[in-house]
Amino acid sequence: MTTPRMRSNARGLVWYSRMSGSVLCVVLAFLCSGCFWMAVGAAGGVAGIVYVKGALKEEMSYDVSTVHKATVAALADLDLKVLEDKSDKVTAQVESEFSDSEHVWIDMESLWNSRTSLTIRVGVTGNEVRARKIYDAIKRHLP
Repeated sequence: MTTPRMRSNARGLVWYSRMSGSVLCVVLAFLCSGCFWMAVGAAGGVAGIVYVKGALKEEMSYDVSTVHKATVAALADLDLKVLEDKSDKVTAQVESEFSDSEHVWIDMESLWNSRTSLTIRVGVTGNEVRARKIYDAIKRHLP
């Protein structure tokens, strides 16, 4: 990398080379785009649970089959009847229903290195309280 050169203009102000200005623009674009914070979160191992657009989402450090077994056990603990249960080595989908007919969709998808994306949606528009109760029950059944 080149060392910035300082130049003076007619009024005696100090100007830096174009290289430092370009570097500043790239750094600012990186910070403002959100990529920096995503990289910081990934470096720190922070996945975190997120509730977005009516669905609760989290990336878990377990394979799909482990999360699927915990999901089925959690629904049994909550006395929720499993309406549909599909799974393979890469994905799993479980559907259930509360006693008041509010529908539950739970999707699991394998990511990498025994990591699974878990998505829980309760009702058509989403019910965060119930989704978090299901999530907490699933976490209790994980090793």
